Parts: sequence; structure tokens; C-alpha cells
Amino acid sequence: MKKCLFPLTVLAVVAATGCGNTSPYANDSYEKHASAPTFTTIDTAGIQIVGQNDTYALPETNVKKGENMDIRPPAVPMAIIGNSVAQFDGERASIIYSPEKASVYNIQQMARLLEERSIKFTAKDNQIETDWTNFGAKMDPGETLLRYQINQVGNQEANALVVSVLEAKRDEILFTPSQKEKERYTSSLLNQFVGELNADYQSQAQAVATPTASGPIQTAIITDSNNHPALAMSSEFQQSWSKLGEALPQLGFETEEETIGRGYRKLNYKPLSQTEWARFGVSRPDLEDGEYSMQISAHGKQSSVVISDEDGNAISGDAAQALYQALARLIGK
Repeated sequence: MKKCLFPLTVLAVVAATGCGNTSPYANDSYEKHASAPTFTTIDTAGIQIVGQNDTYALPETNVKKGENMDIRPPAVPMAIIGNSVAQFDGERASIIYSPEKASVYNIQQMARLLEERSIKFTAKDNQIETDWTNFGAKMDPGETLLRYQINQVGNQEANALVVSVLEAKRDEILFTPSQKEKERYTSSLLNQFVGELNADYQSQAQAVATPTASGPIQTAIITDSNNHPALAMSSEFQQSWSKLGEALPQLGFETEEETIGRGYRKLNYKPLSQTEWARFGVSRPDLEDGEYSMQISAHGKQSSVVISDEDGNAISGDAAQALYQALARLIGK
């Protein structure tokens, strides 16, 4: 029987590879013996770190929303006429001025300004009542409409223009304005209109002080911004004022009083004969004798004139055509 002999080196290799390893890990020495790391305190270099401080924290409260605040500046009557007094008495805004200024600041001029804004109204004596308008209430919520009453009152010592609110409605529902609203509405209209009369008076007074230009005046019969027949002239205010002052008496219109600064003349008419009117190349206009008025409006280097009857109605139709054609021939010379 032969015996197999293996070299010792081979046996050593077999022993090393053939023997099983009873440990579940190849090397668990770190798992069993390693310790958790430690951390040192941060060096703050002497600075003390503090936590949250609630001393100045806002308190938690339930804030209820209040009513909307009107941030518009309050409108109050302004004394914009020289040596005047303006006030609001809780219902009406008014401006009081000397009687000699009544030729500039009066109910007729207030009516003219309403017409220029296409605000309908009715007038009787020294009182005006407007139709519904949003003047003075355009910034109000909803569609706010107002009816105003305008009065001119006075005596030998003083005159006054007074504005009040007759009715008010918002979104077609009538309401009673508060006292602040009444003050704002009435003051807005009064200040605006009196301010415009001031500007008109000053501009026309300045035009009167300016030397007039010479030369022929071109004319045309037009319809003005108020839809009234008017005579347009290629001359500045002062030249037109002078020329009309010379021409009107030749047509039977005598001046009773005038206010140059406002471009206004109060006239008295006495009809001429058909023969006298024929000299101007026109038929005699159908005009009743009595009181009339003349109003010049300045438009830069041009101007226009409107003749009205005693009720303030502009002359129209064939009468206006004949009158303005005759005036044009006279002032165009």
C-alpha cells in the first residue's frame, strides 16, 4: 500500500483555505471598541450671545377696520374778490362784496357760466335753480348728482352771491348731504365761478389798457360755444369795444351803462325807419324797442359780440342776421 505524501507547503495552504471562519465579521474590533467623538465649546471671544427678547414685540390684537376717511382737502368759501367776505353758515356758501362790483359779479354772469358748461337751469329775478348736475361731486362714490340754487341779494351797503344745495341723489336715490358735504359742494361752485369772473375781468381790463391796432376789421356771423348767433371780429378786445361803441348808436342802440372790464353794455333800442336801415343794405330787423345788452368775449387777438334782449336771450334768426350784417359794414370801415 502506497502512501501519498504531500509537501508541507501544500498542506499549509489547504489548512488556511479549508478551515471555516466562525466570526460573522471580518473585523469587528472598531464596532466593539470605538468611542463617540466629543466637541469642545465654541470660542465666542468674549461676546455674550443672547436669545430672542420679546420686550418690543407687537401685541397680537384683533384690529377692526374703521370707516373710510375722506382725505380730500376741505372746500371752504374763499374771499377772492377784493375787500370781500366769504362764509358758510351750515347750509349756504356766500361771498359779500361792495355794490359797485355788482356789474361784474351778478346773477346774469352766473347764468352765463352755467350755459357755458351746458348746465340747464331756470332763472327768475335774482334767483337761479339748476337741473341735475355732477358739478362739485365728480369725485364722490357712485353717481352723485346735485341741484343748486344761486341767489344775488344786496342793498346800498353790500351785495352777495349765495349758493345752496336744493336736492342731492346718489345712484338715483335721494339723500341728505352732511354739513361737510354741503360746504364742499356749495363752496366748489361758488369759488370756481367767482374765480372765472375774476379772470375774465382782469384779462379784459388788461386788454383795454393795451394800445389798439389800426386797420380794417374782418367779420363773420358765427355760432358761438353757447350755440348763440354772434358776430366774430378779427380785432382785439379794445378795438372791438371802441368800434362797437361807435356803430351801435347808428343802428338805434344807445348805451345806458357799461362795464369795460367785463365787456358789457346795457343798451336802449329805438327802431330806425326802413329807409335808414336800407342805408346799410339790409331790411329793418323785427326788434321791439326797449332794453338790450351787448357782451364782448375776447379770444386772444380776436373777439366776438352777442346782442341779447332784456330777458338775456340772444337775438336769433333773421333779426340777428340783419343786425350783425349792419354792424359788420359799420365796424369794417
